[in-house]
Amino acid sequence: MEVTVSDVFAGLAFIASGYTMWRQHGLDILNRRLNALLIEKEEADNVSSKRAELAANFVKTGKGSHQFRIYNRGRGVARNVQVEVIAGEELLSMGDVRRKFPFPSLDAHQNINILASIHYGSPRRATVRLKWEDDAGGGEKVVNDDAF
Repeated sequence: MEVTVSDVFAGLAFIASGYTMWRQHGLDILNRRLNALLIEKEEADNVSSKRAELAANFVKTGKGSHQFRIYNRGRGVARNVQVEVIAGEELLSMGDVRRKFPFPSLDAHQNINILASIHYGSPRRATVRLKWEDDAGGGEKVVNDDAF
């Protein structure tokens, strides 16, 4: 049996095609992993865009004047916002709380203020529980904030 130049080239072509198929298989596996990660990231972004994230803190609005600000720093709309004062009722105007809450809708980056009464004998900290509903299922958060 005689090996010709064309047989050598055919053998090299066969080896090269086998190597290419092996590399392509590895790239296909990597591509599937990347696609799965992208799908997971898109789903998380979709949920995140529907989620509201409420927070609260005391804000000084003038000389000796304070307010307790509840704000939505999430991207979704918070509906049926409820506030339960756990500690520090003396700091907040409970009449203002009863008048304003439950608040029907708090859009992204919107806030609502509660009058605060801070004086020498008042407690240092207020603790409130915030509850809300949103398109991602709603949430609950306990916030502690120092008045001064």
